[in-house]
Amino acid sequence: MRIVQVLPARPTEYQKKSQRIDFEGLKREHEVFVGQHVSADVTLIYGRPPVSELPEAVEEHYFSQRSAGSPAGVDRLRAGPTLHTIASFHRRSIIPLIEQAMARLHRTRDDIDWLLLDDPPTDFAQFDAWIDPAIDENDFDGFVAEAQVAGKIVVAARIPINLQRLEKGRSGLLVSPGDANELTHAILAALFKPEVAHSRVAAARQTASKFRARQRMRVLTHMYETLIS
Repeated sequence: MRIVQVLPARPTEYQKKSQRIDFEGLKREHEVFVGQHVSADVTLIYGRPPVSELPEAVEEHYFSQRSAGSPAGVDRLRAGPTLHTIASFHRRSIIPLIEQAMARLHRTRDDIDWLLLDDPPTDFAQFDAWIDPAIDENDFDGFVAEAQVAGKIVVAARIPINLQRLEKGRSGLLVSPGDANELTHAILAALFKPEVAHSRVAAARQTASKFRARQRMRVLTHMYETLIS
């Protein structure tokens, strides 16, 4: 079967990673192309239903970052490092909220460093917590699923995609979008209350398999087989 993947003119990071994961899964049994000007049996358009409604998947190398012992991040929290490093994926929309939260954090702490990454994160081991202060409910680019799979404690805005990713708060800390005070308190809890981090990282470990590529491929395969039947 010939399958064409079509990305929008300005794809989001979520759309790009979904396309990459699908390409790797589909190419084993099909001819797969990327672009609009290829004749095909099935065209997958990213950013539009039904492709946009497929389960989220995480690339395989993130799963290998999990430690075999205690959940990643918890041991470092207990060890009490001199500098606590948190990080987020850089989007213009989240900058004002980060600035507000950092001002509040620095009223009582001088040992927290908040990194903003211009490129998708590849190694979560360097961070003590991962933060997704998304403002827009259509912002899927927080890399929350990747952080969970890598075994990192996550603080994220309570938008629909993060409610799914974090099991409604069981596997991470959820805060109201745009609320700098709530975000600040959640970050402090993630960093300095090991019992809070441990229980959620453990829950994330138990549910990480939902982000395996095979789960997404199962739904995707059923979708295009239904379309051509």
